[in-house]
Formats: sequence, structure tokens, C-alpha cells
Amino acid sequence: MKAIVLAAASALALAPAVTSAASAGQATAGTWSFTDYTADPSSLAADDAFHVATGTTITSYCHGSRVPSSSQDVTSRALTVSRSSVLALKVTTTGAWGVDVVSRHGKTAAATNGTSLKVRLRPGQYVVEACNLGGAPTAQVDYRLR
Repeated sequence: MKAIVLAAASALALAPAVTSAASAGQATAGTWSFTDYTADPSSLAADDAFHVATGTTITSYCHGSRVPSSSQDVTSRALTVSRSSVLALKVTTTGAWGVDVVSRHGKTAAATNGTSLKVRLRPGQYVVEACNLGGAPTAQVDYRLR
């Protein structure tokens, strides 16, 4: 009985250290699945388009959507970068999709309507957004931080 209590106490003492070490590390690779049933082909024109109302250049594919999203849509994933890194994305889908990397302040760091994207990111919190511009309702995005 004494050995069981000692083993349990040791495990509890180590748990915070293991949790801290795991959360301190930066996820270096993975895959996200995105779903967007509400295709918006008008966002294809977003790349370097001039927004008449604000007088600014639109650098985002996913922020310019004019079609409301469906409740089943999953179009964003949070990303925390703990050190300066290059984020590489590879998009697998049928049809046209856009991908934006946005800072927590809402500034677009990079955008593409292609199948890949690389961008250098400083430490901080970002959102990777994927939106259907006129393709299949699902997309897979493989990511790698180096």
C-alpha cells in the first residue's frame, strides 16, 4: 500500500513539469481540415484589388467574403508562434480556395488562392483562415513551422 501511495504522489509531482514542457514547445507540423459550404467566387478578385469605400488595397481572400458563413463551416484555426519561424502551408482541395494568415490585430501577413504559401512570422498569435472561392466544400491544409 505504501508503494502505491508513493508512486501516486510521484506521478502527481511530475505532472505539472510534463504539462509545462509540452505546452512550452511549438507545434512544428500538422494538418487542419476546413469546411466552407458557402462558396464566394467574388473573393477571387481580392488579390491586390482596390477597395473603393476605404481607399485601401485588399490583400485578403477570406476577409472580403460577401456570403454569410454556414453554421457547419470551420474556416479558421489558431496558431501560436513561440519563436521567429517560416510557416509553410500546402493546400489540398478540389477547386479554388483562398488561405489567409492574419495577425491577432487583424492584419493580413500573407494570402494566396493557390496550393502553397510560405511566410516568415514573428512570435505571436495568428489565425489561419481558409475559404471556399468556388470549389469542393472541404480542404486540407498541411502546415510546417521551421
